[in-house]
Amino acid sequence: MSIKRIRSFLLAVCATAVLVGCNFEYFADAELNDFVWTPSLAIPIGELSYTVEDLFSELSGAGVDIGQNSEDVVMLTYEAQLQSQTATGFLTLADQTFAQEVDAGLNINATGFGAQFNFNEVYEFDLAATQNEAFDSVRFSGGSIDIVLNSEIDAEVDFTLTLSSLVNSDTHLPLVVSGTLTPGNANVNLSDALSKYVGDFSKDKNGNEVRNKIVVKLDYQVRVSGSSVIRATDGVSFSMSLVSPKFDLVYGFIGSRNLDINFELLNLDFFDSFKEGSISFAEPSFNFVFDNSFGFPLGINFNQIAAITQKGQIIPLTGSAATTPGIVNGPLVGAVGTSVNTVLKLNSTNSNIPELISSMPKKVIIEVNTETNPASAPAQYNFIGASNELSIGVLLEMPMIVNINGLISRQNVAFDIAGDLEQAKKLTLRLIAENELPLGGEIELVFKDVNDDAVFTVSQRALFEGAPVGGDGRTTGPTTNIVDINFLDADIRLLENATSIDVVTRLTTTDASSNLAVKFFSDYSLKIKLAAQADIELNTKN
Repeated sequence: MSIKRIRSFLLAVCATAVLVGCNFEYFADAELNDFVWTPSLAIPIGELSYTVEDLFSELSGAGVDIGQNSEDVVMLTYEAQLQSQTATGFLTLADQTFAQEVDAGLNINATGFGAQFNFNEVYEFDLAATQNEAFDSVRFSGGSIDIVLNSEIDAEVDFTLTLSSLVNSDTHLPLVVSGTLTPGNANVNLSDALSKYVGDFSKDKNGNEVRNKIVVKLDYQVRVSGSSVIRATDGVSFSMSLVSPKFDLVYGFIGSRNLDINFELLNLDFFDSFKEGSISFAEPSFNFVFDNSFGFPLGINFNQIAAITQKGQIIPLTGSAATTPGIVNGPLVGAVGTSVNTVLKLNSTNSNIPELISSMPKKVIIEVNTETNPASAPAQYNFIGASNELSIGVLLEMPMIVNINGLISRQNVAFDIAGDLEQAKKLTLRLIAENELPLGGEIELVFKDVNDDAVFTVSQRALFEGAPVGGDGRTTGPTTNIVDINFLDADIRLLENATSIDVVTRLTTTDASSNLAVKFFSDYSLKIKLAAQADIELNTKN
């Protein structure tokens, strides 16, 4: 057996023996000391040191960030975006038409002489409100204003139609339409782009402050000829339509509108590697993060939040958070274009979130309903801009203040050096663990062949013991544990048929049976010294 093959074999066995949810990168630079004959081959492999973050590093591959909080307790965080709601998807302006017929009240039957009659009227119309919205003004970005005038009068009619509620954005003057209607040309059709105008709906025809009012003034002159025949019911009519209106900015009151966030399934894959045992988080929090640039408050109701466990059990959210609406604030009218961040926190004081998270859920179902301008929120002047957005995300924070009892992780790793075992006769692997963590670990190795049948098993044994915890919540000192794993000649012959290893790790925190939740501080470490003694036939040709 060559020296190079000895190294690869020993490193592979050592790596699997200390695999407790870690990866193999820590062994990539492991140093082998010089060989010493005893007459067996005694090899001090080296020392490996793991921090708490190292031990849980595989979780980062499932979307979990690993850091620490302000108390230096290791923190697991998972963040996901639920939904974004744009302003144009939240509020649309409906097509609307306003019309008026005006009887001139003239009764003329070919008098043989001409005359002129002047008329002026001011009309006001109501914008249609579908959900109690009441607009002061709208800055339009699209659509058209279409105007139609018609005369039934047997005479020339000069008209001026003034739409004081539509103000030109550049000139700041109202939209004015004028022209002449004749018996031979009794209809006029006009159209203009709404994007040129701001709708001012805040005054009635008497100048009083109102909302949702469109004010129109009609001035017209009837020039009667000597042959004109006019009945008292003859007159003029007009209509104006807002066609496909789009808004850039709306001020006023948006009304009460509901926005349902669709069912969202959050895949919490980082729990997948743990199939048995339990882990209880003492202080997890499930935070809903709202970034709201809409200029109004929102009421939040958690219609349904439930955890679905690995076995399909459904655990619903309970507590005051499930029944008490939350409030998401929006920017005030003087801060158009900004966003307000609101975090609604579900924790152990207002919900059963610890139970939901400690169930190691496969998924979390979320259904949230939002209501604009809820009665429970302070009154606020509303606005909404086309670029405004409501963004909703979740942040799951899990401080490592936990009780772990027999939590089992099962992983399969490749074992592709069986051909290097031919000259090995006996192997003893020694692991010396110095552990500052309040966490003990037991390990079992099952070597399997190409058919996934077990060919050899290293029975479950303690790899490291949890350190005792003092009154201040920190461990009082490291524990030391020595483990010898022996492979006899017959065992090694069985290993020659192995192609993979099932690594079964069982983790238990200090005093887990008394339901003690222990803290994992970021400066804790687990050190494992590795050594091996082997009876082999050396072949130095390679």
